[in-house]
Amino acid sequence: MRIFIVIFLGCVLLSACSMDGIMYNSLPLSSYALSTAVIPDTSRIEVALASDGETIYGYYVRQTDSLRVKPHPVVIYHHGNRDNIENYWERVELLYKAGFDVFIYDYRGFGRSSGTCSEAGMQSDARAVLTYVRGRKDVDTSYIIQYGYSLGGYPALYSATALHSPRALITESIFASGEALVQSGTLLNIPGSYLLNDPLDNIAPMQKRTCPVLLLHGTADTFISVETSGQRLYDIARQPKTFVKVQGAGHTSVPQTLGTQNYIDLITAFIRGN
Repeated sequence: MRIFIVIFLGCVLLSACSMDGIMYNSLPLSSYALSTAVIPDTSRIEVALASDGETIYGYYVRQTDSLRVKPHPVVIYHHGNRDNIENYWERVELLYKAGFDVFIYDYRGFGRSSGTCSEAGMQSDARAVLTYVRGRKDVDTSYIIQYGYSLGGYPALYSATALHSPRALITESIFASGEALVQSGTLLNIPGSYLLNDPLDNIAPMQKRTCPVLLLHGTADTFISVETSGQRLYDIARQPKTFVKVQGAGHTSVPQTLGTQNYIDLITAFIRGN
């Protein structure tokens, strides 16, 4: 740990380190290779959307009529940092197994999406995504669920406050702010602006939102602290709100630690209950 801190401080002093490289993805992808074990090709469509001069890619996953939950919710899934749709496909499969339609997309600069990611870029991408989902004839616009995992908490909360009031909001392992993320990830009390170009504030929108919210956070999350982020966001959130601390779960393992069926049951009960 001492070696890590020394190296880290040296990077900060030389302005050579940035957490933007950890948060955002700059590796291009020419095509997606997605499993068909749970979601067949016939149940998904690749979508290209215009977003403020950039093109972002996503997949709309649609239930067959025989499996559709009635009334039928649609989950807009905002995924985590660095990786693209391929790496989060298992999470889409869980929501599909639960009986929901899902739209997952790559932010600009991620996967096949063009451009460079930023806070403003994620806002634009979130607007493009919501416009697309609302414009589908098979979507019940009164039953849209916003789901944000890790970095995805920012566009999910932005959507749920600045763009519309969704039926419900789910957050998983999200940070309270860029500053909280920096301090949690480095164990140092330094300004977030030293390592992040964007403030990525989730506190103000969490206070502002009026829809029901379910917050999930692992107690063993060493990337984003459950106390300085998860608990803090829950404490400042207005009702209706529910906080589930998943004992022993790390940053990426909330569904696995809960158990697949328990996770599906929890998400389904929350969505159906609202």
